[in-house]
Amino acid sequence: MLQVWKSPAPTRAATADRARESSRRVLRGVSKAAAPLLVPLAARRLRRAHGGDPVELVFGFGFGGIGIAPMQEPSELRALLGLLAQDPPRVVLEIGTARGGTLCAFARVAAEDALLVSVDLPGGAFGGGYPRWRAPLYRAFARKGQRVELLRGDSHSEETLERVREVLGGRQVDFLFVDGDHSYEGVRRDVELYRPLLREGAVVALHDIVPQGVNTPGGPEYLVGGVPDYWRELRDGQWRTRELVADWSQGRFGIGVVHT
Repeated sequence: MLQVWKSPAPTRAATADRARESSRRVLRGVSKAAAPLLVPLAARRLRRAHGGDPVELVFGFGFGGIGIAPMQEPSELRALLGLLAQDPPRVVLEIGTARGGTLCAFARVAAEDALLVSVDLPGGAFGGGYPRWRAPLYRAFARKGQRVELLRGDSHSEETLERVREVLGGRQVDFLFVDGDHSYEGVRRDVELYRPLLREGAVVALHDIVPQGVNTPGGPEYLVGGVPDYWRELRDGQWRTRELVADWSQGRFGIGVVHT
């Protein structure tokens, strides 16, 4: 007689696990769909967050599934903010916005009347490209007296450079943070293209100077690309530099600072 094999009936525990996972997927979907509607409330909460540690703020903030945690090592970001706080920048230019966490942190240590400009490429690699509905949240990073300008475009293009110039209105940049295209050619292009906008004595910071680790997660947001190679050129050149690195064996992150 032909015997038909039957799979064993799922256990009660397995059925419950599948049900919970299904519920979690539904909730994630609902949260994602509702996020654009919750931005005004999230922005209001951010505006009310005065004082305190900016690093704890950006890593801990969340409202209705909306977060701004940056792809950074907290201790390295805190060291960079401490350096900037010694001479609060009045004009900040950031290349690569992503989740917005670093932009928010920079606003917390920038001068009271600071202009903060952030350039991001929609659909860009290395974690770039935020949806338009997040823009009001990012503008809410500005404290009273400050202004945040968001430019969507390719930081390597002359058109974007001209848009940055227009927004600056003749002001020079005090702090340039480069965390966009992580290819060697890309990061070098960002530094060289925007260098003429810097004032004498400005600070430039590059993210992801630590060489890629063998076991580092492989998502594009974690790929350091050619940044470590370009950083070594800057470090070994004529510039005065410092390295903000928690652990050189961490396989990612690390911030290189150049004093122009």
